[in-house]
Amino acid sequence: MTETPSPPPYRYRMSGLNVVSDIALPMRTLLDPTGDFPADVTIQLDMVPERLEQATHRGPNWMADASRFLLDLPEIGRFMAVDGRRLTLWPAPGMPVDDILVFATGTAMAGILYQRGALLLHGSAVIHEGQAFVFCGPSGAGKSTLAGALVRAGCGFLADDVCSVEQADDGTPLILPDGRALRLYADSIEQVGLTGATGPRVRRQVEKFHVAPPGGMGGTQGVPLAAIYMLADANPAFPPGIAGLSSLAAAQALLRQAYRRRLALAYSSQGRLAARTAALLSHAGVYHLYRPRDFARLDDTVAQLRAHWAQLS
Repeated sequence: MTETPSPPPYRYRMSGLNVVSDIALPMRTLLDPTGDFPADVTIQLDMVPERLEQATHRGPNWMADASRFLLDLPEIGRFMAVDGRRLTLWPAPGMPVDDILVFATGTAMAGILYQRGALLLHGSAVIHEGQAFVFCGPSGAGKSTLAGALVRAGCGFLADDVCSVEQADDGTPLILPDGRALRLYADSIEQVGLTGATGPRVRRQVEKFHVAPPGGMGGTQGVPLAAIYMLADANPAFPPGIAGLSSLAAAQALLRQAYRRRLALAYSSQGRLAARTAALLSHAGVYHLYRPRDFARLDDTVAQLRAHWAQLS
């Protein structure tokens, strides 16, 4: 269910973690509030400091040490992740709380996950015949639109924007459901035929919306990873098609597509980034997916992927 109960706290399953929040998170599957629910992470609204003393890593709008990550977005708000267990957010003056949640559940939640040793990819993921397929690329590359087209074509939905990779006991990499809906711009929603599933805006001033995927939001269990695709634009030199990457090129591509790469590197020792990347590559292939960006050609890309999946099985 995605309805918001009253009163808080609200309980969610996000990237393999039980999350208890004082704030309702938009378009996320709620867990039974009466069930046995030990909290891995709490989300709360409270004051957040302006800076960290003796930070060991810094980025354009953030600083971190071994146990704390502070994200400071001027005119939006401040966010603090502590010990992989507590996420605190504080909106800037005049900024509604619901307009900063996309940053809380994106970059700030990534701080929580990295503190817990997670391996995160900047990608969207779908399920086909019990296996996960991930699509990576920079913001605006069309990851969510492609995932929406595949879901509309019958695939299950698994994750959007943040893909958390866990390792099973036998070494198999698993993609964990992130518990969120798709997030698509209005033109993408119309093109993939999900207009009837459109929810609220991601942010009030942005023409991007939460979209409930048919069949639900990924469940709660990890799904074995079959392949990762790096999205690239087709051109005369690289016509539409799928090409495998060498082990070295694949490792470099995965590092480039780590979610919030500089933050991933700041916590790389907790997550054993190099070792886990090598383990992932021993089980799943990494490919370039060259495809036209034209919405009218989406169905061609979906058919191309299905043909590739049949070859992998």
